[in-house]
Amino acid sequence: MKNIKNENTVNIEALGFQIRESYKSARTNISYSILKKGCKKIAFTSSSKGEGKTVTAMNVASAFAQQVDTKVLVVECDLRRPRVHSALKLTPAPGLTNYLNEECSYLDMIKETSISNLHAVCYGAIPPNPSELLASDAMFDFIKIIEKEYDCVIFDTPPVGVVIDAVPIIKAADGVVIVAEDNATTYPQLNKTIDTIKRSNAKILGIIVNKVKAEGSRKNKSYKGYSGYTYGY
Repeated sequence: MKNIKNENTVNIEALGFQIRESYKSARTNISYSILKKGCKKIAFTSSSKGEGKTVTAMNVASAFAQQVDTKVLVVECDLRRPRVHSALKLTPAPGLTNYLNEECSYLDMIKETSISNLHAVCYGAIPPNPSELLASDAMFDFIKIIEKEYDCVIFDTPPVGVVIDAVPIIKAADGVVIVAEDNATTYPQLNKTIDTIKRSNAKILGIIVNKVKAEGSRKNKSYKGYSGYTYGY
């Protein structure tokens, strides 16, 4: 079968049936993996840049937002290479760095998107100290605020195989989803990512294998004992 390529689409209703159902399946599996009342906090990461992490996170967020009475917030935590604003077609400022530097209130930086029930926090400005900002007391105070306001929070974090910026957010989340690119992410890279997350005492919810061919033989793929969801875009 041919490759499915909708690389710039961030709205699952605009995707083909098979891909749309895969995102919804990912949403269901994530929900069942986090058995708790109140806000679900999910961090998305990868081993390296360019694996489709942000688009995957945004479409899973869109799938959550489709549920009745479910308020979803996406937070840009990749402060070195931010992509949330471009994926959702939003202005980057005021954003997270502005808030953490006490330049605006948290309400000032939360933006509505074109998707119902989905809000977003963009990056604001590229900071010289992303690791320090994401590990700051102000960041954790912000997380405490938004988990009272939203049913689901999606953190788009940097690749843990490249920088350590994501570790504080991963620790604060209820679970982590790893995005891997089919035929690109290597097993050594993925193992390094898994080891980093394990050392953070975080819960790995699953691995989403991205950019795969829509062949029956590729479904239900897994890496090193972690079940993953496979779909193409």
